[in-house]
Amino acid sequence: MNRRSFLLALAALPALALPAAAQVNVSPINGYLQSLRSAQGRFRQTNPNGSVQTGTFYLAKPGRIRFEYDRPKGAMVIADGTWVGVFDPKSNRNPTRYPLAKTPLSLLLRDRLSLAEPGLVLGATRDAAGTDITVVDPRAPKEGRMKLRFDDNPVRLESWEITTKAGQRTRVALTDFTTGTSLNPSLFNLELATANYP
Repeated sequence: MNRRSFLLALAALPALALPAAAQVNVSPINGYLQSLRSAQGRFRQTNPNGSVQTGTFYLAKPGRIRFEYDRPKGAMVIADGTWVGVFDPKSNRNPTRYPLAKTPLSLLLRDRLSLAEPGLVLGATRDAAGTDITVVDPRAPKEGRMKLRFDDNPVRLESWEITTKAGQRTRVALTDFTTGTSLNPSLFNLELATANYP
């Protein structure tokens, strides 16, 4: 199980300030990120060792996300806005916790992520199928980076890839999801999840 690797491994802008050869209009994507408040659906995760896992995710900004893995049963990753808890059914210990701010995933979960923030965007490229935008936390650029992939027409988050400071990469593809869903806050309650964990 490589959920730990996933964590340490998961306005109006006319054009991004990039080299001339890489100018990409990110206004539609920026607007999409600003309006994305909640979502739920299915995901497919490719770990650094090449193994693949699937499951269900729930997202609620700011700061909250929950991944429930199909296998092994009981495997979860939950971010409550401050901490990220990794639940591993192979261990009898309480979930391992990490500060959310120390993971690139915190960027996606920001209340109002703006691609105009200085130092946030490392680069952007566009092809016939969509747009890739690589971001880092300007306050902690050495903690890793995240590459976000967006479909075009309409704009939609397709996947993200987290690269840790050690160079390990974990990709999460959103295979099916809906936005604007009403989610129970208890989904993101680490204490409750810990108390009810098998």
